[in-house]
Amino acid sequence: MIPAVYANLCPVCSGDFDTEEAYYGVCKRKNHPMCRFPEDFVVEEFFEFFKKIVGEPRSIQRFWAKRIFRGESFAMVAPTGIGKTTFGSAVALFLALRGKRSYVILPTTLLVKQVVEKLIDFCSKLNLSVSVNERGDLTILHFHGNLKKDEKERFFKLLEEGAFSILVTTSQFLAKHFSSLKNHTFDFIFVDDVDSVLKASKNVDRILQLLGFYYDAKERKWKGQAKGCLMVSTATAKKGQKVQLFRELLNFDVGTSTHAVRNIEDVAINSEDIDLLCEILEKMGTGGLIYARNAEDAEKLYEVLKERGFKVGIVTAGKKGDYELFENGELDYLVGTAYYYGTLVRGLDLPERIRFAVFYGAPIFRVKIEDIDTASVGIIKTLALIFRTHEEVKKFIPYLSVIDKRQKDLEELKKILKELLEKGEIEEKDIVVRKGEIIFPDIRTYIQGSGRTSRLFAGGITKGASFLFEKDGEILRAFIERAKFYDIEFKSLDEIDFEKLIKEIDESRERFKRKAEFDVIKPTLFIVESPTKARQIARFFGQPSVKVFTEGDELELIAYEVPTPEHVLIVTACIGHVTDLITNMGFHGVLTNGKFIPIYASIKRCRDCGYQFTEERSDCPKCGSTNVDDSKKRIKALRKLAHDVDLIIIGTDPDSEGEKIAWDLRNLLAGCGEIKRAEFHEVTRRAVSEALKNLRDIDEN
Repeated sequence: MIPAVYANLCPVCSGDFDTEEAYYGVCKRKNHPMCRFPEDFVVEEFFEFFKKIVGEPRSIQRFWAKRIFRGESFAMVAPTGIGKTTFGSAVALFLALRGKRSYVILPTTLLVKQVVEKLIDFCSKLNLSVSVNERGDLTILHFHGNLKKDEKERFFKLLEEGAFSILVTTSQFLAKHFSSLKNHTFDFIFVDDVDSVLKASKNVDRILQLLGFYYDAKERKWKGQAKGCLMVSTATAKKGQKVQLFRELLNFDVGTSTHAVRNIEDVAINSEDIDLLCEILEKMGTGGLIYARNAEDAEKLYEVLKERGFKVGIVTAGKKGDYELFENGELDYLVGTAYYYGTLVRGLDLPERIRFAVFYGAPIFRVKIEDIDTASVGIIKTLALIFRTHEEVKKFIPYLSVIDKRQKDLEELKKILKELLEKGEIEEKDIVVRKGEIIFPDIRTYIQGSGRTSRLFAGGITKGASFLFEKDGEILRAFIERAKFYDIEFKSLDEIDFEKLIKEIDESRERFKRKAEFDVIKPTLFIVESPTKARQIARFFGQPSVKVFTEGDELELIAYEVPTPEHVLIVTACIGHVTDLITNMGFHGVLTNGKFIPIYASIKRCRDCGYQFTEERSDCPKCGSTNVDDSKKRIKALRKLAHDVDLIIIGTDPDSEGEKIAWDLRNLLAGCGEIKRAEFHEVTRRAVSEALKNLRDIDEN
C-alpha cells in the first residue's frame, strides 16, 4: 500500500483521509463506512420487503432501488425478462404502505390484469388486506375496456375522490382520460413500455403534470419541481422531441439499444409451406407463438391449424380469451399478428410457458410511391439517405436535418424521390428496392416477438427458438443482413438438430424453476478520461440513456447507460486528473517527517482566467474570481454512481499517467464496490469489449 493523504475529501467527515482508510473503506474519525448514503436505511428496508414478496433482489434491481429512494428519475437500461414490472409493482406497494401514491402505466390490458394479480399476491404473502376497485385501507384501482359499466362508474368515482394508493392502467387510458387524472400528483410513476406512451407526444406533458410540474402558457415553459420520481423503460422506437423535456426537468434522457440479451436459435426458412410449418410445430411441441403478417392472415392460419388438429388459440385486438387457456396449458399454440405494439409481441410475460416462436412471413414496412406525399419527415430523410448517391438527391444532404423547415425544398425532394422510386434502380443489402416501393425489415418487432421465448432470470437465460418463414428470397436476404446489425445470426433449417435444441430449451426452463441464485448481468460503472470517449464507447452498444448530474445550475457529470452482453454499463468521464499535490501544506505537498507522504487535494480551475490551483479556497488566487470549477463536485458525483453499482471499472489511458489517475480514483471511491482496471489501446467496440473481459488490478509499481 502506498501511503498518501487526500485533503478535505473524506465523504463522511469532509476532512482528510489516508490510503489505509481507503483500503478498509471506513472513516477513522467517525468509524463510519465511506460509501454509505442517508437513503441506504430505507433501501435496506425495501430489500427485506422485496425478499418476502419476490425473493432476493438482483444487482440491477438493487441499483434501481438506490436511485428511487434517493428521489431520482431515470430510464431502466435492462433487457427483457430482468424483472422490471415486478420491481415497479413492488416499489408501488412499498410506497403505498408508507402513505404514498403510485401510478403504474402498462402497454396492454393483459399486463394490467397481470400486475393487479401480482399486487394481490404480494399482499397475500404479507397478510395484508387489499381492496381492488373498492374503497379500503389499501386500495388498488385499475382500468381496462373489459370492466362492466357499474365497475367503470365505481372506478371513476374512487379516482375522482383520490381514494386509492396504487393506480394501474394502460397508456391508452392516460391519453383518453387525463381529465380524470390531472388533479392528482404521484410520488412514483412507473412506465413499463415507454414506446407505447410516446405514441402520443402529449403523454410526456401529462406525466410531467402528474409529477408536480405545471406549464406557464405566458412564458411558454414548464415550471415547478418534481414531487415524485419517474422510472421508464428505454425506447426502441423513435423518441420524438417531447421526450427531451425529461432531460430538461428530470435530468435524464431515454435511450435505445441495438443489443438484445437473448439466447435464441434463429432459423431462416425460404418458404411458406403450411406442411413444413405443421412439421416444425409437431417437432417442437407445446409452447409456441405464431406471428402472421396481419389480422386477416392470422385468422386464416388459425383456422388451417385448427382443422389439422392442433390445439391452437388466437389473440388479436378483439379476441383475448385464449390467452388464459394457453397459460394454463389447455392450448399448445397462440396465433397473433407481428405488430410491434400487439399483445402477442409485447403483452405476454410467460417465460416458462413460451418455448419458441414462428414468424409466418417476415415482419416488414413498405413505403410505396403513393405514400410519399403523406409520409413523415423522418421517412423522407431515410429515403433521401438511401438514394444519396444520386445526383438529384446529393444537393439536399447537407441540410437534410432541417429539411422540415424548408417546405419548398421538402416538396422538391419528395418529387425526386417518387421519380427514383418509380425506377427502383438501387441495390442495398439490408432493404429491398423494387419499382414503385421500398421494403424495410422490421427487426425491432422480430426482436420483441422472438424475445418472448428467451428470458433472463437469476440462474441464467432461458433458451428459445425462432423460425422465420418467408417465401420472398429478396426480403429474406435483406432481413438476415439487417439482423446482423443487432448481433442476430440466422441458421438454415438443415443446420438444426431438433433433438439437441429441444433438450436445451427444456433444461434451461428447469433451471428457471430452480432459480439458482447468481446474477448474469450487473450494473457496472466504467470511468474513462474524456467525455467524448465516454459517449463514443456507450454508442458502440446502442443509443444510450443519459443521466445528468448537476449542483445548483452547474453541470458536474454526464453518465451514459447502455446494456452489453455482460453488464449494464454506466459510462462516464473523470476529465483527466481529479487531484494533485496540494501547494500550501508540507514541502510542496509532501509530508517529510521520516517518510515521504504525498498530500493530494481536489483540482480547482478559475473559469475566468484559467488559473489552476489546489489549495482550499473558494476564490482564484490569481484574479480573485469566485467563478471556480472544483473537481470535488465531480468526485462527489462519481461516488454517487459508484455507490449504486457492484463493479467499478477504470478505463483511463494505458500509460503511467492513466495508471496514476486510476489509483486516485480507486482511493476516492473506496468502499463502494469491487474496483478493477481495463486497458485498451484503441477506441473500438472490439477493443473495449475485450478489455471488459480481461480486467486486472491497478498497478502500484
